[in-house]
Amino acid sequence: MSSVISIVFFTLASWILILISLAKLQQSPRIVFVLVHYLLDIIVFGVLFFIHYKYFSKFSPFTTMAVAMVVLILTEFIFWKFFYSGELWFLNFIDWIVPAFLVASTIYLIGLINK
Repeated sequence: MSSVISIVFFTLASWILILISLAKLQQSPRIVFVLVHYLLDIIVFGVLFFIHYKYFSKFSPFTTMAVAMVVLILTEFIFWKFFYSGELWFLNFIDWIVPAFLVASTIYLIGLINK
């Protein structure tokens, strides 16, 4: 149970750091915003899950990635459905599916490297 809690914590911490960073980049040109979004996903989730695997992990990389993605999807749903009041034009393939794939791949690969 403690490993699930640590996955939830590291996922939420990563998500919050990225959300704060992206909020500051909203006025950037679209290509800059998208590229920085992708880089932040890889770097932030990579660094935080490197720490997670080093000190807290008890699950396989696949299980860790699956739990993190469930947490991420639920967090995104709750935030965008109940707390965000702007337009949702950016919830598309480029802005949501590709980053989700990058996050899942990063978490999984960092886990493989650390095992």
